Formats: sequence, C-alpha cells, structure tokens
Amino acid sequence: MADPRTEVHEAGRIAALWTGVLLAPTAFLANLELSYLVVQPSCARGTAWPVHLVHAVCLLLALGGALIAWRCWSAEGAEWPGAQGGPIGRTRFMAGLGLVDSLLFALVIVAQWVPVFTLHPCQ
Repeated sequence: MADPRTEVHEAGRIAALWTGVLLAPTAFLANLELSYLVVQPSCARGTAWPVHLVHAVCLLLALGGALIAWRCWSAEGAEWPGAQGGPIGRTRFMAGLGLVDSLLFALVIVAQWVPVFTLHPCQ
C-alpha cells in the first residue's frame, strides 16, 4: 500500500513547469468558449465590453503562463537544452516549450480579439 504522505521532491517546480505549458492553451480554449457565450447578451445590451473583457482576461492568463515559463527557464540558465538529459534538460525543455506555446496562444487570442474592434456583437 502506498503511503499517502509521500512527498514529491521539487513539486513546486514541476507544478510551475506544467502551469507554464498548459495555462495558455487553457486560456485560449476558455477565450473561444466564453467569447461565444457572451455575444448574445452583448448584442441584446448593444455593447461589446463583455466580449472585450473575456479577451483581455484570457490574454492576461496566457501572458501569465509565458511569465511563469520564462521564470522557470531563466532559473535554469536560460539555454536551450539541446541533447542534454536529466532534470536540468527536462526543465529547460519544458520551460522553453511553455514560453513558445504561451506566446503563440497569446498571439492567437489577440487575433481572435481584432474583429471585436471592428464588428458589433450583433453582426
């Protein structure tokens, strides 16, 4: 039987790495769903600020994921891992991947936000 009190070494760093990798894609999916969800009420009220709010919050979440990934990457020396193995190579790879995908998803969120500036929610 496994001991439920077993401690994972470096659990905080591992959680930060996974947060850096997964926060931006999750923010993108939330942005996609929530922006569609608030269009009809925004159209009924004649204002687009709820849609802008959804995009702004999701963009901040994606950039927060990039910040977390960048902090993890710079803490390990800010080098691309190459063929290096072990915990340092894994940390550098996951942090670099988190940084790249967070910035990519932030760019996609901005691209989804652009039409809100030009189109009314009822269009």
